[in-house]
Amino acid sequence: MKRLLLIVLMTAPLTQAATRHEFGVWMRAIDNKSVSVQKHLAAGRSDAAVADAQALQKLYADMAAYFERDYPAADAAAISRDGERHAAAIPAQLAQGDAAAAAQAARAIALACNDCHDPYKPFP
Repeated sequence: MKRLLLIVLMTAPLTQAATRHEFGVWMRAIDNKSVSVQKHLAAGRSDAAVADAQALQKLYADMAAYFERDYPAADAAAISRDGERHAAAIPAQLAQGDAAAAAQAARAIALACNDCHDPYKPFP
């Protein structure tokens, strides 16, 4: 059931009607993928890391759109776009054989989470 909920949340963009609970669940999906991609990179599981990075890229793109359109917050949108770029870099870096750079991008995602969570989770 948790896996189904995670899949639904990852494939459905947030709407203006998102509740605090739904937003929290969505943010946990990002957190879980952030941790997972780091673990896969550390273990040398490139294919799994790429899949997680691609999921993160979509989640961050949806989050950026949400903060641009439905809950205007320019700083949160910028943080989201940065996360999207870091996630997009991971598969490219792995394809170039640069696992260290991919790990740095994954770590940057994790470190940036608080920049957004502190002011926006839960909603002010």
